Amino acid sequence: MSAPLSFRLDDQINEALEAYVTKKGISKAEFIRSAIMEKLEDDYDIMMADRNFELWEQDAKKVKTLEEMLKLYG
Repeated sequence: MSAPLSFRLDDQINEALEAYVTKKGISKAEFIRSAIMEKLEDDYDIMMADRNFELWEQDAKKVKTLEEMLKLYG
């Protein structure tokens, strides 16, 4: 399922977008979908890194040796 989305771009951004998608041979919609997914993935990665850092701090900043990691994860 897809949902329509509508927004306005100022002339400068629209011209830059037009030039980019024309050069790349993609549609504006394709570029915007890709940019949104990239942003969501980046933010998710940051959230997970922050969460894991907090857990590491709560665990008294314990670290594992390479040998321990290989035993755990192969």
